[in-house]
Amino acid sequence: MRVWGPVAALICLLATSVQARSPDPLASWRLPPIDFSHAGYGGGGVHLPRRPATVVVSPGPGDDTDRLMAAVRRIERLAPDEAGHRGVVQLDAGEYQIAGQIRVAAGGVVLRGAGSGAAGTRLVATGRDRRALIRIDPPSRQPSTQGTPRSVTGIAPVGTLTVQLDDTTGLSVGQSVVVRRPGTAGWIASLGMDAFIGWRPESRLNWAPGSRDIVWDRRIVAVSDDSVTLDAPLTMAIGGTDGEAVLVEGASATRLREIGVEHLRLISQSDPERPMDEDHSWFAVSIDATEDGWVRDIAAEGFVSSVVDLGATSRRITVQDVSAANPVSEMGGLRRRVFYSAGQQTLFVRCSSRDGIHDFGLGHTAAGPNVFLDCEATDAHGDSGTLESWASGALFDGVKVRGNALNLTHRGRDGQGVGWSAAHSVLWNCEATDVEVRNPPGAPNAAIGCRGELTGDGALEDPRVQPGRDFHRAQPQSPASLYRAQLVGRLGVEALSALEPTNVPPVPAATPRLSDADVAAHLADTQVPIERHPLTLQGGRFLIDGRPALQRRIGFSFFQAQMVPALAPAFGPALTRFAPGLEGTGLTDDLEQLAGSLTTGDYVVHNYGLWYDRRRVDHDFFGSPDHRTGEVWGPFMEVPWARSGQGRAWDGLSKYDLTRFNPWFFDRLAAFADQAERRGVVLFHRVYMQHWLLESRSHYVDFPWRPVNTIQATGMPAEVPAAEAFWDVSDPVRRDLHRLYIRHTLDALKGRTNVIYGLDPEYTGPLAFVQFWLDTIAEWQDETGRSVHVALEVPKDQMDALLDDPARSALIDAVGFHHWVYRPDGALFAIRGGLNRAPRQQVDAIATPAELAGQQDPAAVRRALWRTTPAMRYRAYREYRDRNPDLALIGVEDGFPDLSRAIETGWSAAFRATLRPGSPLLEATGTAWAMSAPGGCVMVFSMDGADVDLDQPLAGGATVDWIGQGSVRVTTTLPPGATHLTPPPPLANEPWTVVLAPAINRRAPGCRP
Repeated sequence: MRVWGPVAALICLLATSVQARSPDPLASWRLPPIDFSHAGYGGGGVHLPRRPATVVVSPGPGDDTDRLMAAVRRIERLAPDEAGHRGVVQLDAGEYQIAGQIRVAAGGVVLRGAGSGAAGTRLVATGRDRRALIRIDPPSRQPSTQGTPRSVTGIAPVGTLTVQLDDTTGLSVGQSVVVRRPGTAGWIASLGMDAFIGWRPESRLNWAPGSRDIVWDRRIVAVSDDSVTLDAPLTMAIGGTDGEAVLVEGASATRLREIGVEHLRLISQSDPERPMDEDHSWFAVSIDATEDGWVRDIAAEGFVSSVVDLGATSRRITVQDVSAANPVSEMGGLRRRVFYSAGQQTLFVRCSSRDGIHDFGLGHTAAGPNVFLDCEATDAHGDSGTLESWASGALFDGVKVRGNALNLTHRGRDGQGVGWSAAHSVLWNCEATDVEVRNPPGAPNAAIGCRGELTGDGALEDPRVQPGRDFHRAQPQSPASLYRAQLVGRLGVEALSALEPTNVPPVPAATPRLSDADVAAHLADTQVPIERHPLTLQGGRFLIDGRPALQRRIGFSFFQAQMVPALAPAFGPALTRFAPGLEGTGLTDDLEQLAGSLTTGDYVVHNYGLWYDRRRVDHDFFGSPDHRTGEVWGPFMEVPWARSGQGRAWDGLSKYDLTRFNPWFFDRLAAFADQAERRGVVLFHRVYMQHWLLESRSHYVDFPWRPVNTIQATGMPAEVPAAEAFWDVSDPVRRDLHRLYIRHTLDALKGRTNVIYGLDPEYTGPLAFVQFWLDTIAEWQDETGRSVHVALEVPKDQMDALLDDPARSALIDAVGFHHWVYRPDGALFAIRGGLNRAPRQQVDAIATPAELAGQQDPAAVRRALWRTTPAMRYRAYREYRDRNPDLALIGVEDGFPDLSRAIETGWSAAFRATLRPGSPLLEATGTAWAMSAPGGCVMVFSMDGADVDLDQPLAGGATVDWIGQGSVRVTTTLPPGATHLTPPPPLANEPWTVVLAPAINRRAPGCRP
């Protein structure tokens, strides 16, 4: 039985005194099943280290990033002692300008200032990157688990330290292990988390099996024949009916140890003219894949999101005496989540926040126990509590939220299906404007001794409350602090001293100082030779180092994404997708890692995505209403235009300023373009995304140019369709805004050779806008003296018109076939531009009513027509390969390379460039077609090798120049009046082509193949 020292008698007395009068709703919580005192550095109750300084650093002129990193790397190179400590970087008082990031990537390092007050050490994050000012995590977080998972047998109740196993052979005391409770389909159904309402909930709102697994990292403290005892409690029941819980040797991540950040003032510098500026540092201290670390005596101000962000693989971290104030951001989702943990055994003590939104929060499947102790938020703009799915073993002890709520509840569809956010969690003697505690099936939560507007079946009353007598309602319960009482019960009263504030240790006079020579040596050590593999266009092919450059297309999900780490990778990379606080595939992509995974021949396709906010993925399910708040859902598909900080847009954030641009968006593109050149890959950046403008109201409601969303008078319509107005550059306001945007894009990527610029993946606007786009590029090229690669993907009639335009065609390096095809019967089907209709509003017309009559699957009929035949795909390829041999064809393959080789060897490029589709001599079929050249020459193709009958004869006959795919060339004649073409025997039964030169005009320039 657990004992709480001096408070135990009082608890017992209270329980006894009321027993006779009424049932005690707090009875089951008098001795909570979970011992929360295991949260914190060293597993709780352990003093934070106070090591002497190892090297002293003074602020220098200008940017101090390299100076601080030189000191950090110097400590990282030292050998750790038996406790894992390497040394302390001691920063003198004063101000340090940090344009980059302080990254600690090895254990045993402490970053210490001279105090968090005005006369102490100030680190100022300058610049516009959304980084963490201080980031602590290893280069790799790969798990170190090994061996066969061992099944958990029997039932291990909530809070247990002992787990029964089917086999304990080979396990030993001190060994790291992982206990995993899988989120199975049955468990999800029992919670009702498979029944959300919305657009395609099964793929985006409902919990997917494996997406809410609970993972505890523990160490073994005792082993018996059939069980192990762990160093900290489990925060859910395992075994029994779930039948799938396992224990495996090792750790869930490779972690750093013994790292501290202390006695500092951290400042994120923003634009004072923009009170909602977000183009600056978002996080003060970010920690992941770390255990036994701490953050203490920190004062932070100005950050967008978290002052302390503890990631999912952080463990046994104490955050103590940290204050946060004056955040600068939009009032919206994933901003001002001031103190946040998704880890386990994390402890926040005496942390304060002013003007935050979600000031104290626990994240996705945070395994616990996690504790907020004596923390206070003032002027809170949102609720604190468990913010994401199924945080278990959370304790909020003596927490005060002034002006908003403290919740352990069912959060419904928020955040794409958070649902039940808390399990086996407690609010103890807390205070908030509103307190809501609800209980998921089989995992009760409780609010005990809390003050505020109490709701939910977990909000428990003092047993002394009687009808009509409220004297004991909303009164604190004993013990005053559950965490402290449990800590005393486990380790004794002396353990409480580990929670006391600490002062800055004195710096020994003999401590060495970092010199300018040390900084120079650090810079020399970290310089990496930059390789360059530029993109070139040669003979109608994009090449890098002589190898084909556009072989494998890397696309992205342009409107769907998930913040749930287990689900995110399925959505692939996206260069300008932003998941605050989360990095990896499907989240905020690590651009260097992404580029490193590619090879020459890969090209990454990019355009701005559809909807900044994932709430809009519900499409028209709820009618896409305007939102009262900016509680937007991530990940965010960033757009190129910047917010103004003025007014309220449809999504609840501020309106856009279309004359200013989103630095993060363009910096990301530039950074990847640099990586692309180093790795020999290509960025294919399409400047626009028409999908916003057509089909559905939901597509358009958040579009930055919609009048309700911008401070500029764009003259755009309030509802769809909006494409016609958007592409209309006869309007002077929109014309200037387009020109400004196009030129900014070119400026942002200037000098980066491995970029191809496209217009829009779905363009159906007018020819006039494409001409304007090309003219704007030409103006920029003339002014800057630089050239860029331009690819044209527009409706076929527009593409043909532009390729016939001598001035504009000179700008075009490549074309893609944009929603047009030669059907299997030889007929051309192509979408049209200038109709205010999206491609998919036109593509179904490829099938005639007669072709669909009686068909059970009309979509299959249409797919077959779009897929067409190898012969017709080759017809399209040949048309543009011959028309401009120097033009690259994107996404189009040569299905008959032997025939192409023979044609391109046998007939001059100058002659082939004169060919245009069609001829009165032959109506195209599914295997044969003709192309015409000036002077009356006709080129006929037969892809099945069969004879061809012309629809009319050539007057006066013709010379017939035959070529087959074996490069066999034969010349014959076609008598006057003849219409039948029979290939010579060497060309029989294989694809062939002929040039018919009329006898009366065969000396004309166009008839000299």
